[in-house]
Amino acid sequence: MAQIMRIVIKGSSGYCCYDEAYTDRVAITSDSISYEYKPECESEINPKRKWSYKTTSPIFCMLFEKLQEMTPAILGRSDIAFCTDVGIIEFTVTFFDKTKQRKGYYCTGDEFKDYFSTIKQMVPGCEYTPAVLLTSDDYEEEQEKPECRQ
Repeated sequence: MAQIMRIVIKGSSGYCCYDEAYTDRVAITSDSISYEYKPECESEINPKRKWSYKTTSPIFCMLFEKLQEMTPAILGRSDIAFCTDVGIIEFTVTFFDKTKQRKGYYCTGDEFKDYFSTIKQMVPGCEYTPAVLLTSDDYEEEQEKPECRQ
C-alpha cells in the first residue's frame, strides 16, 4: 500500500432523538489532528466543537506511523456485521500520490478498538474524546468515576 498522507474518520449518531443527533469528523496527518462536532440541534449541553492541533512531536509522528500500518486492515475488513440504529463510521484515506480510498461501516466503535485507542493518544488532553472514537471502554471508565461532591 502507498504511503498515507491523511486519514479522515467521519461519524454520525445514528437513530436517536433529534436533540442528540450529530455528525463529526477527525482528520489526522503525521503532524496534526483536528476535530469538528456538529449537533443537529445545538444547545447548552450539546454545543458545536471544533479544534485543531499541530505538532513537531516525534511521539505523535510515531503514532501516525502505527496508524499507517494498521490502516490496510481497517480498509480491508469484510467481517463486520451490519448493525441497525447506529451511525456510519467512514474512513477516507488519502495517499501521497493523491489517490483516495474510502470505506464505511454501520457498526459501533468497538469494531476498531485498537485503532481508535491509538488515535485517542493523539488527542490533546484538554479536549473531549471525539464521539466517533468512543468505544465501550470509554463508557465503562465514565461509570467508574466517583461523583463530584460539593
